[in-house]
Amino acid sequence: MVRWLHISDLHIVKRADWCNFEKELIHKCQDYDRIDLVIVTGDFHDFGDESHFHPAIDFLRRLLESLNLDVEKDLFVIPGNHDTVSGGPEKEIFITAAKTRPFDNTKKWIDILQNTFQEYETFVKELITSYAVEHPASIHSRKWRNTINFIHCNTALAADGKEKTNQLLDVDTLASIEYVPNMPNIILAHNNFFDLHPEHQKRVQDVIRVNSICAYFCGDRHRQSVDDIPLEKGQVPCIVSYKTAPDPKDCYSSFGIIFGEWEDDWAELTGWCWESGKGFSEDRSITGKKFSMHINQPALSVASPNKPDCKGNIEEADTGKQCVKQQIEEYSFVRRFISACYSLSYQQREQFNREHVDMPLPLNLSNIELSDYTKKALEKGVLPELMIDLEMILGNA
Repeated sequence: MVRWLHISDLHIVKRADWCNFEKELIHKCQDYDRIDLVIVTGDFHDFGDESHFHPAIDFLRRLLESLNLDVEKDLFVIPGNHDTVSGGPEKEIFITAAKTRPFDNTKKWIDILQNTFQEYETFVKELITSYAVEHPASIHSRKWRNTINFIHCNTALAADGKEKTNQLLDVDTLASIEYVPNMPNIILAHNNFFDLHPEHQKRVQDVIRVNSICAYFCGDRHRQSVDDIPLEKGQVPCIVSYKTAPDPKDCYSSFGIIFGEWEDDWAELTGWCWESGKGFSEDRSITGKKFSMHINQPALSVASPNKPDCKGNIEEADTGKQCVKQQIEEYSFVRRFISACYSLSYQQREQFNREHVDMPLPLNLSNIELSDYTKKALEKGVLPELMIDLEMILGNA
């Protein structure tokens, strides 16, 4: 089992709310039994804050030390719109041009706008002294203990402190960096997927689809949510963290933290909202949300010289059962079933449902609905039979 803490928007104001929140946060994490890694999705200080990144550095060091974590290996951070140099006529010109024509002079506007994150990069290297890349504000990947591959995205390149939508990132680099086929890949960003420029949303959807991305973690909105990013087959969740630094003058934001717990093929979230005078309370809008951490494999590719061909030759029930048993031995059977479900076309799903009126597949195939469906099939003991029929439908396509 892997457990993480997802926080965001550390606009730390050292007043009573923050001091009390920090102590309760550390106790809450320690009560959670064990945290394995910490994810912070941007905004480590406020525009014009003369203390710069120092409060965030001090807090993150205390937090990871209290959790017995290694700052060098167990902390994952990405920049937000407050982590760049604000204003300036040249910057505004390039932002306007890039948002108007995002695929013109791409390298030039990316280089210039990324260069405004120099203070952020200094902060990261002070905090994580052995950082793996020269420019932490660029798009890159870092693995957590060879178990999860995190894709660090700077979605705040075109942040101007005014417009929240039409945000930009370096989609060319995002498409070309290293993705790991044998472990979950998760995108870390500051801006909500739905706040990206529409043309960049399409490219991010392509990256998610072709690289089997499991989830998109972000912040920025200061309000928690879990929304589905639509794909051709299925969806992946866009998980938006609370603002994690309470401020008595902030009457807009929701303050809190998100825990994630990954076991087998599924990750489950727990949300904790914090209010002055009340402390932490569980947030049912987040708690219980699940998403798949399975690694997509080519559907029905188990044929070998010494085994039945499960793709196209399962006319006999006994042969089908033998294939299923071999798959259980060699693969995570649940993972394989889910992968097959995502391979069905809409018409094939309708065909499957006509044959299984008592166990119809959800037509939209959201992560949560498919998780509930798989659990129900396991409890009834019918998952092997359903898998055989899925293979027959796909094999006859």
